[in-house]
Amino acid sequence: MKKLSGIDFPDFWPYLEEYQSGPKPLPQTADMIDIAYNDELGVLCTKTGGELSIEEILGHYRKIRQNTTYPRDLKVIIDCRSTRLAVKLDDVSRIVEAAKSALPKYTRLKEAILITAPYETVVATLFEQNARFKNYHFRLFNSKNAALRWLNAL
Repeated sequence: MKKLSGIDFPDFWPYLEEYQSGPKPLPQTADMIDIAYNDELGVLCTKTGGELSIEEILGHYRKIRQNTTYPRDLKVIIDCRSTRLAVKLDDVSRIVEAAKSALPKYTRLKEAILITAPYETVVATLFEQNARFKNYHFRLFNSKNAALRWLNAL
């Protein structure tokens, strides 16, 4: 077993070395970050595209922390299916701390992330394993319908 960011990975995992160094950069930068609260769904919808930096991810949690108009029981769906995360696995702890800093403002924060790419799945899984707080719930999905069902479940 190899330990990375507090998580044990099996020795046979073929791409561990690549995941430690982070993704190869794309020729473009983030070309879209749309954030809108959908009153009908009762969900904050975020859609990203291109390459997403650690600063933009930290900014997501800063905006959630500073917003006073969102419901205090906040449900968020983050669509990263066409996004490349430009973060290293060692950055996951910074993202966990950013999420944790938003929690005192909310009775519950529930985030569903839509991901399909392997590296992004690893980053999100590490985050999920380390971001376990009383009033915070995070889960990975590959379909919007499944994510919305989970967000709206008690």
